[in-house]
Amino acid sequence: MLSAFACAALVGGCSQAISGTPTTFGSYSTTDVAGLPVTDGPSGPRDGVPDAELPVEGSDGGEMDRLARNAVADVSAYWAEVFPDAFGTEFQPVKRLASYDSGGAGIRLCGESTAGLANAFYCPSEDVIAWDRAELLPMLDNSFGPMAVVAVLAHEMGHAVQHRAGTATGNDPVIVLEQQADCFTGAFFRHVAEGSSEHFEVSTGPGLNQVMGVLNYIRDAPGDSGFTGANAHGSAFDRVTAFQYGFSEGPKRCAAMDVADVKQRTTQFQFWKDGQDSDLPVDAATLAAVEESLRAVFRDTGAEPPEIVTERTSCGGVPTTSPASYCPDTNTVSLDVAELQRIAQPPTKNAESSGYGDFAAYAQVASRYALSVQHAAGLSLDDEQAGLRTACLVGSWSGLLIEDPIGQRNPVGTLRVAPGDVDEGVAALLGEDSLIAADISGDQVPTGFARVEAFRIGFQEGISPCTTKYGA
Repeated sequence: MLSAFACAALVGGCSQAISGTPTTFGSYSTTDVAGLPVTDGPSGPRDGVPDAELPVEGSDGGEMDRLARNAVADVSAYWAEVFPDAFGTEFQPVKRLASYDSGGAGIRLCGESTAGLANAFYCPSEDVIAWDRAELLPMLDNSFGPMAVVAVLAHEMGHAVQHRAGTATGNDPVIVLEQQADCFTGAFFRHVAEGSSEHFEVSTGPGLNQVMGVLNYIRDAPGDSGFTGANAHGSAFDRVTAFQYGFSEGPKRCAAMDVADVKQRTTQFQFWKDGQDSDLPVDAATLAAVEESLRAVFRDTGAEPPEIVTERTSCGGVPTTSPASYCPDTNTVSLDVAELQRIAQPPTKNAESSGYGDFAAYAQVASRYALSVQHAAGLSLDDEQAGLRTACLVGSWSGLLIEDPIGQRNPVGTLRVAPGDVDEGVAALLGEDSLIAADISGDQVPTGFARVEAFRIGFQEGISPCTTKYGA
């Protein structure tokens, strides 16, 4: 969904020099997730734990209601534990829980019928959390596993927390309230990852990847309503970022979210140009535009730009990676155009061969270009720190191509990132077949959480943190 059109020239000061002598203060580890060890163990309901005994109106006693009841019980127990420290008062449990069948006659909740409503929600006027056991919960469970159901109900409990803590106001845009709830969800999942949840467990590797994948799945449609839309929840990038804040920093960070905080980092923009929602083809003209933008963004680093060629070339003992390779001996990025074209295909459900979208394809090219910048600075290219630096540098390139209608950014060059593009990058980062956070041999950083976090830091903060945070 990249969009190339004439625009502002390079803005002085946007690019920042990359240093080959990084500091160790604030460095991020590739062997942990926000201080927790990377694990790839089980994720889901714990075996042999008695079910919670919470009253649920309308329950059919089935598996989905059992899963939901246990989820609400564990989320409630978490907030009972941390709420006094975070907000200075005791946590009051939600008064009502309700289960319904969206395909049935419906029940009345908060003045409306649930017939046809495949959703989960919190209604403050009746202090009720409700869920559709017939369509929504089974779809989440089948597509992403049982922890997806837990994530959605933790999000709805987040709205109840807002009302109890007074962090929700009638003046806040919906997008702020929704991402604050995403942040509270992340805080709860930290609790689960630490092994403190009675009914559930989650690994910090594939388990968290799946949970963040749910946020990617339920994101707003690109360009749908913009930052101030009445029902805006945020892009996948926005929502995963909020989740990561909660997971890493806890409920107080979530409570600090306000309009300025969300506005500063959002990519939830409406399309500003007719036809902008059309993906660009992977062809010579667009590849040239991408190369031009990479040269503009990284010009101030002083690194000699690599040559980008559209045929595969060998490089001594350096493995060839797909769909792009970097050869430090010749300072060349070689491309597999056919594979880039596959990755650039928009994703389709139930199609294993579908791609991520055009931005995800061009981010692979940017990742190999980023290796040339690191090589020029004398940094290692064959370890996990290189993978994190690469994701961070790709993020900084992406952030400097945003032209938004609320004036938060000064874009570089003529290539522009459109609404939804960054979400394609997030989806690729959470997958297991991307080069965006990979070293010169194509080995990815092992956890999606760290991959997305590094990309986000570059996107938000620019080039400099890519070395100061991610070591030599």
